[in-house]
Amino acid sequence: MRIFLMSCCCLCLLSSHVYAGECIDDFDNGNADGWNEVAGEWEVQDSAYVQLAASTDIRGIPRTIIQSPWEFTDGSIEVTITFEKKSAGTEVPAILYRMIDEDNGYAFRLHSDSMQVGKFLEGQYQDIRGDAQRINIGKPCKIRLEVEGYFTKVYYNDEIKARIGDLDKAFEKGKIGIAIFEPGDPIYFDDIIINGEGVFPFPPLSYKVDPGAKLASSWGELKSSN
Repeated sequence: MRIFLMSCCCLCLLSSHVYAGECIDDFDNGNADGWNEVAGEWEVQDSAYVQLAASTDIRGIPRTIIQSPWEFTDGSIEVTITFEKKSAGTEVPAILYRMIDEDNGYAFRLHSDSMQVGKFLEGQYQDIRGDAQRINIGKPCKIRLEVEGYFTKVYYNDEIKARIGDLDKAFEKGKIGIAIFEPGDPIYFDDIIINGEGVFPFPPLSYKVDPGAKLASSWGELKSSN
C-alpha cells in the first residue's frame, strides 16, 4: 500500500509539471523587452502594451502584431484586453498561438459581438468556429485559452465560453503573439501569463531584442489569392 501511495504521489508530481515553464509580463517595468514587434508600432503606456500605429498589407488590410521568442505547444495563455473608452468596438484584438511562420498558425479573435477561433493558412484566415457573444468593451476583458492537443478552451472573465477543436490538426507547435486587426482606437494588452513546456521568463531589462531578428513580413499577412 505504501509503495502504491508513493507511486501515485510521483505521478501527481509529474502531471503537475507537464507544462513546466511560465512567462508573466504586466509591463509594470515600463518596457516590452523580450517581445519582437513584427508589424506596426507599439509602446508601453500606463503599464500596458498598446499599438501606436498600424502597418498595411498588400491588400490594404491594416494589422499590428508582436511575437514571443519561444515556441508553445500545450498549456495556457491569459491576456487582459482593454478597449479605449471612446472605441466603438470595431477593432479586433487577437491572440495568436502555434504560429509556425508569418502566414500559418492558430488565432483567437475578439469582436464586440462574438468570439472566433480560427487559423491562418498561407496568410488566409479560416474560421474554425465563431460564437455570438456580446462583449462589454467598457470593461477589461480577461481572455484565457487552455490548449491541449488540437482543442482550445476559451474563457472570458473566468467563465468558460467554448471548447473548439481543429479536426485538421494543422499546427502542433509555434510562437505566441498578440495582434490587432482593423485597428482604429488603441487597444491595451496587459497581464499576459503564459504557461507551457519550453516557456521561460523574458531576459533582464538590460537585454534588448535584436531588430535584425524581426521577420520580413508579419503574421496574418493576407496574400492575394491569385
